[in-house]
Amino acid sequence: MIVVKKYSELSEQTKDKLNLYIEGEFGHIPIVNETEWAIPDWTIVYYRNNLVATFYNIVEREILIDNKVIKVSGINNVITPKEFRGKGYATKILQETEYIIFEDLNCDLGVLLCADNLIPFYERLNWYKVDCPVYFEQSSGVILWEANTMLLSKNGKMNPQRIKLNGLPW
Repeated sequence: MIVVKKYSELSEQTKDKLNLYIEGEFGHIPIVNETEWAIPDWTIVYYRNNLVATFYNIVEREILIDNKVIKVSGINNVITPKEFRGKGYATKILQETEYIIFEDLNCDLGVLLCADNLIPFYERLNWYKVDCPVYFEQSSGVILWEANTMLLSKNGKMNPQRIKLNGLPW
């Protein structure tokens, strides 16, 4: 069962559980610890037998791509707990909820900040890597993102020259 819920409406218990998964998955990565992150707008959870089998968050935002305002869904923290890995659940939830990005939220693109080893996974799901500077905000000022950025488009691939996230990264 897939549940789509506003992040602000999740119970504290659910937020705590998901945050434990996030910490376990990404807490040891320096770029994660050194960065201030946006609070999600949406959480999508796939449950199996009332247990979290996989989940991810969405940050809705208007960003600048080559100085053009674009409405995007920023995808973050796609996590499958260890006991559910290798069963295709992350693929399933991302494929089955793609309509949320383009239809329900009426976004033009999905945007993902991605580790090197996950690029092949997302490429199989029609995401594509872009090679341009990506800027985001931190309390210290505007920062250049030093890792990968991927896009999901319903109208063909873009080849942007510059992306500005207009806020904290996700």
